[in-house]
Amino acid sequence: MSGFYCVKQKFICKRSDRKVTQKQTDAHASHEVKRSLNGRILKSTTLNILLLVVICCVIMALSMQSLANNILLDSLQPMARQSAKTVEANIHMLADRMMTIADDPRMRTVSAAGSGNGADISLPDAPSTEENRMSVLEEAAEIYELYTIALYDLDGQLVQGIDGAMMKLDSNFFALLKETDNLTTYSSTIYQDNLGIMMGMPVKEDGETILYVVGVYKYDTINDVISSINLGKTGMAYMVNRDGIVTGHPNQSLVLNKNSLVQLSDGNQDAADRVTTGETGATEFSIDGKKMLVAFSPIRGTQWSLVIQIPKSDYASLIYGAMLVSVLATLAILVVSILLVLRLSRSISHPVKSVTDRMIALSNGDLHTDVLPIHTGDELEVMTQTLDATLESVNLYISDIQQVLNHVAEGDLRTEPQVDYKGDFELIRGSLHTITESMNETLLGFRAAAARLTDMAAQLNEQSTQLHQASLEQNHSTEELVHEVTHVKERLADVTNSSDQTRSQTEEITRCIQIANTQMADLSSAMDNISANAQQITKIAKDIEDIAFQTNILTLNASVEAARAGSAGKGFAVVAEEVKQLAAKSTKAAQRATDMVNSTKAIIQTGVALTADTADSLRAISEVSTQISAISDQLSVAIQGQEAALSVMEERIDTISGIADRNLQNAGETEQSSGSLALEAEALQSQVQKFILKEKSDT
Repeated sequence: MSGFYCVKQKFICKRSDRKVTQKQTDAHASHEVKRSLNGRILKSTTLNILLLVVICCVIMALSMQSLANNILLDSLQPMARQSAKTVEANIHMLADRMMTIADDPRMRTVSAAGSGNGADISLPDAPSTEENRMSVLEEAAEIYELYTIALYDLDGQLVQGIDGAMMKLDSNFFALLKETDNLTTYSSTIYQDNLGIMMGMPVKEDGETILYVVGVYKYDTINDVISSINLGKTGMAYMVNRDGIVTGHPNQSLVLNKNSLVQLSDGNQDAADRVTTGETGATEFSIDGKKMLVAFSPIRGTQWSLVIQIPKSDYASLIYGAMLVSVLATLAILVVSILLVLRLSRSISHPVKSVTDRMIALSNGDLHTDVLPIHTGDELEVMTQTLDATLESVNLYISDIQQVLNHVAEGDLRTEPQVDYKGDFELIRGSLHTITESMNETLLGFRAAAARLTDMAAQLNEQSTQLHQASLEQNHSTEELVHEVTHVKERLADVTNSSDQTRSQTEEITRCIQIANTQMADLSSAMDNISANAQQITKIAKDIEDIAFQTNILTLNASVEAARAGSAGKGFAVVAEEVKQLAAKSTKAAQRATDMVNSTKAIIQTGVALTADTADSLRAISEVSTQISAISDQLSVAIQGQEAALSVMEERIDTISGIADRNLQNAGETEQSSGSLALEAEALQSQVQKFILKEKSDT
């Protein structure tokens, strides 16, 4: 055992040496591949600054684009309102012309115009009302550049007008004109395949509307205003009505084709809904793949809204120029920052490299090379001084530890550390003292344990002998128990056979009783049928007695009639006498039949009672037989359970027998081991005697 312990300790020491050597090699390799602090500081700082610059540039670009969009959209809204007011002013100018036409005195009837009290005092040569109105319409068409102008009645039918006038007003336009009873502008600008602005105005007389004057202005009036709105390089303005249909556009084909705002905005329904609801605002959407900034505002007095759109590309060059200047300025600042960081990193990395080289040498086991002094007046100088003082302390501590370990290696466990350890190094002094004390106590314990081990070996030898004898007795008892269990199993097998025979006989008895019950039921049914037949015979006998009684009465009547007849009735009297005798015999026969039936009936009732008693007895026997069968089944189940229990017991006994055999074998081996243990205890005592120990003083 001691040889094995020494070999094991040598193997552990070799493994520890290999681990230390491997760690030193790995540390040396890692020191060689690591980059310099200067490069790390420069790279890390450059990457951080570059990342910060990129993030700032991205944020600045996005912010400038968002800010430019917001500024443009905010500036477009007042521009859209102002442009809408310009269009509104032109519409009002046209509306004023229509109001002037409607308020022309010539539009009223001649009688109304000639007298304030309504009397007809028109002159013979005065023009008629129709002529006056026609002259007003012709003058307006010539002066105001109208396609057409006409008067319509209160049902929207044409009254009179110049060439090209509609025979009937559009239902929607007429409904709105009638509802407002004031100046009304038609939502559409298409008139007979041409572009024009339709306006209507009621003509009133004595405060009541008598006619409606409707004119269609030429489209140039609005087109000039829309085309004059110049925004950016390619910006434009156009109008849409409440249905989202384009009513005014520099490209007049879009108006004639009734293009919608949804089509122009590439399906942007939200923007179209905002425009058609009369809202003033701004938004952004794409047209043919180009981003557009759009502002819109309603034109008051009409059902139109003015839309202004400007491509974002018109202002993109300005935004990109500002972004480029910002990026260039940021890059210049980045270069200056990198130069400053490089200078700072060099002032730090050189002293750190000197200290790092000394620490690498320390990690490789160099405790004697001096530390080069550094005079920087900062933490680096303090670090070098501290490293030098640390090396001196470590050298001193290692020398003291070496001295203590040499004494321990020589077997002297009374040695103590001689150096004053400082700070946390005091733990090393305490650990050395603890190690020597622990080894001293351990070896003292080994010495005492070796003596106790010798005594225990002797006791163990004696106990193993007793255990061997007890194991032999246990084997003998186990064999006897197996024999008894086998005998019990045989008896249980006999009981099982008897139980099976009893159950089969009981089942046969039960079957016979069931057959007897069936026959008794048939007998009882037959007895019931005989009783019923006896009752029928009794009724027949009663009927015969009634017939005999009636026959006697007829005989008496016949005798009386024969006596009355005299000699002529003698033959009839003889027949009546014979009939009377026959009736008497019938009565006696019926009486005898009745008596026999009553006697048979009594016998049948007795038989029925005996049959019922017999059936009850058979049922009782059947119940007892069933109980016997159930008891037999329970007995069979119990026997099977006992057999299973005996099988388990037999297996357990086999297991115990195996354990007893192993105990017997172990007892022999224990006896041998106790002898070897005594030899090892003596060898351990001889090894412990080699150490110089501090004996504990008795207190």
